Amino acid sequence: MQSVAQQGAVFQTAAEKAYEIISKKIMKGEYEPGMRLVRRQLAQELGVSPIPILEAMKRLEQDGLIEYKAHWGSIVTIPTVERVMDMFAFREAIECQVARILATKATDEQKKALRTLAEELDVLRFEGTETEKITQLHIRFHVMMAECTGFPSLITGLQKINFTWLLFNAVQSRRARPAIQRYWHVTLIDNILDQDPDKAEKVMRDHIYDSYYPFIEDLKNSSVK
Repeated sequence: MQSVAQQGAVFQTAAEKAYEIISKKIMKGEYEPGMRLVRRQLAQELGVSPIPILEAMKRLEQDGLIEYKAHWGSIVTIPTVERVMDMFAFREAIECQVARILATKATDEQKKALRTLAEELDVLRFEGTETEKITQLHIRFHVMMAECTGFPSLITGLQKINFTWLLFNAVQSRRARPAIQRYWHVTLIDNILDQDPDKAEKVMRDHIYDSYYPFIEDLKNSSVK
């Protein structure tokens, strides 16, 4: 039987595949912040025509992974401390509201699905699994919570803050710390679904800032300005 992380595989277009490859290279640091991305060079590197690259770059710009500079072209977004703080502030507003709604509105089926995903995520975190895989499941976990509210604006809100990039780096920073709770996400979801909106909001905020502080610390100590 497939795990939650293995379900939902779909066919990818050339543009979607190009987006996936480029975004992974950005998040892993292979394409460094400030690096210029030239469409024809990327097409040659990925073995596709320039058209899928153009489509992928439009999406990358929408997601905040790259930005356009006049007289220079597209570059990998430079993650300043101020920009990351702004992202986390927006994430906090969205996810705390998601937690409050789920506290009293989640169905039994949704509760079961969320806890199953939380259990799988916590297992992966202690198996030496690659950060990338953990991040993808982590994203699915948080997006599923937003989906369970029934409000599309909360889902699109997560996308607008470049959630993939944000969580990848936050997970990477958090994993470097020795004190990681064994059942971090199971405990989180159990508390959120405990019929108390105020409690749900508090535990979600604590969860967000548990990764926020290591990430900001790493960013301040890095050479990227």
